[in-house]
Amino acid sequence: MSTYEAVGEVGKTLKRLIWSNISSIDILSEINENGITLSSPGDDNNGELSIFLYHIVEDNYQKNQGTLPIGAGDLKKAPTSLRLFYMITPHLDKYMEDRALKEHLLIGKIIQIFSDNPVLRSPFLQGPLAGETLKLIANTLSIDEINKLWSIISNSKPYMLSIYYEVAPVRIDSTLAQEVIRVVERNISYSGESG
Repeated sequence: MSTYEAVGEVGKTLKRLIWSNISSIDILSEINENGITLSSPGDDNNGELSIFLYHIVEDNYQKNQGTLPIGAGDLKKAPTSLRLFYMITPHLDKYMEDRALKEHLLIGKIIQIFSDNPVLRSPFLQGPLAGETLKLIANTLSIDEINKLWSIISNSKPYMLSIYYEVAPVRIDSTLAQEVIRVVERNISYSGESG
């Protein structure tokens, strides 16, 4: 069952996936788990890697599923299915030695992590995502789209190298249920005259 908390849990899952795969890499030893944030790369948060949820879209292919049976006498509205779009941006300390190289290595490692784990399932997915299946899909943006996104994020910070991914489907269950009376028995009687 996915609650409204599923959207927040996806970000925490991506953070956990990345950290579990980079924590032992010597060249990236300056990065710590608290330096991986879910905030915008335009924020002054002193983070080293931002996993920024910049867009949410309802999945039109999953819409209009009607109602689902729950138990013996209730129907529940089908879950809302979402596609979440993330911008992943390294922004290491500008005074760090070989900063640009380390940011490129970090981007390459994250691409490798996501390529090696294109589908996430339990037991890796926890809490409201337990039992779900999520797909990590590279999202290629045009230069124009990237420029528009960066102009929204920050007027004062220059463009930073980023990668873009979609996570789907993220389901949020409805809390609305309705009681229905099911047909348990049906009697058919036929009275006809033969001629």
